[in-house]
Parts: sequence; C-alpha cells; structure tokens
Amino acid sequence: MATAAIAGSESRRSRALGRQKLSRERVERAAVALARSEGFGALSIRNVAKVLGVAPMALYTHVKNKDELAEHVADALIGSIDSRTLGALTWQDRIRTLLRAHRDLVLKHPEITPHLAAASGDPGPGLLRFANSITTVLTQSGFETDLADDLYFTLTTYNYGSVVTAPGNASPSGSSLLKYNEGLSTILAAYESRMIRPALGIVESMRERLRFGRK
Repeated sequence: MATAAIAGSESRRSRALGRQKLSRERVERAAVALARSEGFGALSIRNVAKVLGVAPMALYTHVKNKDELAEHVADALIGSIDSRTLGALTWQDRIRTLLRAHRDLVLKHPEITPHLAAASGDPGPGLLRFANSITTVLTQSGFETDLADDLYFTLTTYNYGSVVTAPGNASPSGSSLLKYNEGLSTILAAYESRMIRPALGIVESMRERLRFGRK
C-alpha cells in the first residue's frame, strides 16, 4: 500500500539522519505525503502515525487534533499551485491557468474545501501565496486592488460551485467542461468591462472638453 511505501521512505530518511526526533515539521510533511498519495480522505492521526512508525498518541504533542492537521495539509496543497510558468500569456489566460489548477486540485481532493473556507479569515502561507498569485496578475494588468480582491473571491467561489455540480465530482469533459469555460469567460469579461469603463469615461470627458473648449 502507499501508506507502507511512505512509511518506508520516512524510515529511510530517519535512518539517514540518525535517530531523528519527532517534530511538528515531520508530522506535517508525512501528512501531506499521505494526502498526495492516498487522497485527503485517508488523512487521520492513526494513518499519519503509521507512516511515521510511532504510536498515535505521540502526534498530539505536535498537533491538537485531526482538524488542525487537515488545515495544514489543505494549505500546503493549495500553496503548491505553481504560478512561475505563466510566461507571456495574456492576463485572462494566466488567470485561466491558475483557476484550472485550483479547480483540478479541489476536484481531486474535494474534502479540502471546508478547511480552505475556514481559513479565509486567517489564511495560511499556502492560501496567501495562491491568492497573491491571482491578485498580482490582476493588479499588474490594471485592476485596482479592491476590484482584484473582489474578482479573486468571485473566481474561487465559482470554482467551488463548479466542483459541487460536476458529475460525480470528477473532472468533466465535453459539454460540462465547455460550460465551465464559458462561465469563466463571462466572469472575466464582466470584470474587464468594469476595469476599463472608468478609463473610457475619462477619455470621453476629455474629448467633450476639447470639442467645446471647456476647461
């Protein structure tokens, strides 16, 4: 089983480093590896303890409970979305790339959604990194900060909703995927018009002033 393989890897790492003392970092690292290998649903104090080769009670020195451990794993997973390979794409395509990676993650691990929602008021480093990758694209493309934050919330909410309605919580294809892409394009177009309208208003105002010689 994957749990045994992860446990073997942890055991080899421990032997390589000597008798490594159990730490919060090791507990969290093992929990993330378990979630990646067997799915978020396999995450439990007992399973993580098995990976580490320790008694379950030993983990409570480093984490309060399963919920605290799950929150860290959820944060680590969303923080792993890589925004460094966006290249010279348009801002719309950069947003689409990030949003699809986010949606794929939630489709694969739907159990992380409530943990990410609970962390929205006090986000961890992973969630902050992902949110910043979205808002940075937007602000660099001309959006005001408040509007960029608004669009980030709208887009992630749309993603969570699309996962809930996806058939069998599996990655859709064909018409379902087309519907998702159309919805995403509609949201981006709506916000783009909000972004450029004030600029267009200023231009029209200047034209009127020049036309009628007003100052």
